[in-house]
Amino acid sequence: MTSALFDDVAVGALHLKNRLVHVATVGNYGREGLPTEELIAYYARRAKGGVGLIITEGVSVHPSSQPNPSVVRAYDPAAWPGLARLASAVHAHGVPIFLQLWHVGRQQLWGPVGSPWGVSAAPDALSGVVPHIMSIAQIVELENAFIDSAVVAKEAGFDGVEIHGAHGYLVTQFLSPWSNTRTDDYGGSPEGRMRFLRNILKGIRDACGTDFVLGLKLSGSEFVDGGLIPADTREIIAELESHALVDVVGISQGNFSLSLERHVPDMHFPPAPFADAIAEARPPHAKTPIIAIGRIMDRQTAEELVSNGVADLIGMARALISDPDLPARWRAGDDAHVRNCISCNICWGIIHTGKRMLCIHNPEVGAEGSWEPAQRTDTPRTIHVVGGGPAGMEAAWVAASRGHRVRLWEAAGEIGGQLRYLSAMPGLGEFGGILAYQKARLAEYGVDVCCGHAVTHDDVTEWTQQDDAVAVLATGSLAQAPPRVLAELDPLVPDDQRWFALGAGDGEAIVFDEDGSYYAYGPVDRLLGLGYRVSVATSRTDVGMNLDYLSRIGLQRRLRESGARVYTGMQPGSVTAEHLYVRDVYSGESIRLPRPLLTVWAGPRVANDTLARAFGRDGRLLGLIGDAVSPRKILSAIHEGQLLGRAL
Repeated sequence: MTSALFDDVAVGALHLKNRLVHVATVGNYGREGLPTEELIAYYARRAKGGVGLIITEGVSVHPSSQPNPSVVRAYDPAAWPGLARLASAVHAHGVPIFLQLWHVGRQQLWGPVGSPWGVSAAPDALSGVVPHIMSIAQIVELENAFIDSAVVAKEAGFDGVEIHGAHGYLVTQFLSPWSNTRTDDYGGSPEGRMRFLRNILKGIRDACGTDFVLGLKLSGSEFVDGGLIPADTREIIAELESHALVDVVGISQGNFSLSLERHVPDMHFPPAPFADAIAEARPPHAKTPIIAIGRIMDRQTAEELVSNGVADLIGMARALISDPDLPARWRAGDDAHVRNCISCNICWGIIHTGKRMLCIHNPEVGAEGSWEPAQRTDTPRTIHVVGGGPAGMEAAWVAASRGHRVRLWEAAGEIGGQLRYLSAMPGLGEFGGILAYQKARLAEYGVDVCCGHAVTHDDVTEWTQQDDAVAVLATGSLAQAPPRVLAELDPLVPDDQRWFALGAGDGEAIVFDEDGSYYAYGPVDRLLGLGYRVSVATSRTDVGMNLDYLSRIGLQRRLRESGARVYTGMQPGSVTAEHLYVRDVYSGESIRLPRPLLTVWAGPRVANDTLARAFGRDGRLLGLIGDAVSPRKILSAIHEGQLLGRAL
């Protein structure tokens, strides 16, 4: 299929085979500041998938910047052999690679000890930590650290470096009048605020030569009062280009204030939500290629950004985490087999808890070094998978892809489980992308899907009496009963079928959130959209506690914009003819609310393992997967389904 996305593109001295760029994203695969084989395998797998350029996650350039132990230390000679292996592994697939150079400045994200170095006395917007204000000598030390790290990258075989100048990290802290209040040579004017970056780029150019590509990542807009706006970014790019100090610029958005939500926009945002800001930040006559970054997940959006002149290159991270073969599939016109990212931000949330990155949709992530294509079986069997939620669907299609005869049983009228419920809620329709992918694979591999039949003990007994037949139980979970005090209000649970018939309302509604995720907040948005006056009560200290931080910002914003009333540290108290009382879990005091017309209880769930318990340790049952083991999230269900399907 002809597409401008697969044109050859010149970037400095390089020629890329397409316009798709894997942009930097932390994976937490390093260990104690050193590259690991897992980290190398992650990038090599993306190169194998056909991307045009890989930009690594940031590496620390100086001991004063050590966000967490997984971040590779470019200044440490012990890391240099691993960096050379990384560059070589990517080059083996004919793909160039840049090393991103990073100093976090005052945003010492995970470092509990030590004093972060910063530009001015303003605190980090996320943690509130006030940094040590760097002296001129320390600034020069860091300039040299960036330059030295670039030399390390060149000697290790990298094709270039990218300076991380976005998202409020150290370079941004110098560039932005919001964070730079210095009055010396490194502040006070646009020229002074650019001095740190200009010195770094000039030093790298002098040390590494013109064939070594210089990239820069900027926030097109910080989206804070007094921060960088697209006009500022445009001037920065134009100034650097006029001195031949930059070969390619990636434009993202936001910083570590509440605008961090825009850094990795989730599924509540439209595709490429900041294309206008990127276009405005691009100098009109500049020749420097621009990488557009920010929720570009589908071919049409990517092609429009190029054809409209917004960008020359398309920056992706989450889309290539979800499917490393996306470039090859787009090139072949095989969009139907792309495992599309749904922008759930589970990957981002996991790495910011200090854990290794995972993907809700792609169990291969983090295991690339040992992952092999599912092999055809030499002994096909008849497999009955009971339960058509994400775990059962994944196990069924993977087993069928290996040559087994698979029948998938679902008690409801449709398959989908949690995916069907969530995708029906406002702002969560992208969960339907996982469901669509799994349905397509079920059809492709000939799985016999049987809906509307609740499998019984007798059914399973009959199946397992056949010589080659086995059963897999993916029966999901059930909502636990709400507190008795709410019985008079006849509360809905979030996946009650009555949701699908619920019409407009004009009255009070309350959602009790004991889940902390979209299981509770999908209904909140649905009720608000139907016209209810909504209250949210949770016994936890905050709303959305099981969402990633970026999505919690969006949740808070939507709740406040809609006028929803939020009560934290509260649980059901008592009900009268006119009122509902919620009780403070700390003080024991009660608050009186209007008696709601509609009540939702989003509480704990219990494994639906009745069939499993009836069969005990029967060898014909290949075990439980998903919520039937214990109620968890979709990520666990899909991963377990994939692994079991491979093991049958």
